[in-house]
Amino acid sequence: MMKDINEVLRKKEVDLQQLQREVEALRVAVRILSEDAETGSALPRPATAGAAYSAPARSAPVPASVTDAGYAIPWDAAAKKFP
Repeated sequence: MMKDINEVLRKKEVDLQQLQREVEALRVAVRILSEDAETGSALPRPATAGAAYSAPARSAPVPASVTDAGYAIPWDAAAKKFP
């Protein structure tokens, strides 16, 4: 089955416009960051930059009666799970 050439062209134009917006946003970010570097007003780096990251401790399982009510769910249990 062949695609309509006008549909393909329109999709490519939309993709191009999105990329142009992203490039412009990156240019603005570079300008802001370079101004911060020149003035020395960049945020200080954390003192633990060389330390290894440790994951937060998991909370104990919550009883089903509490989770069914829709409240008192720990943040890690309520978070979206991505594959």
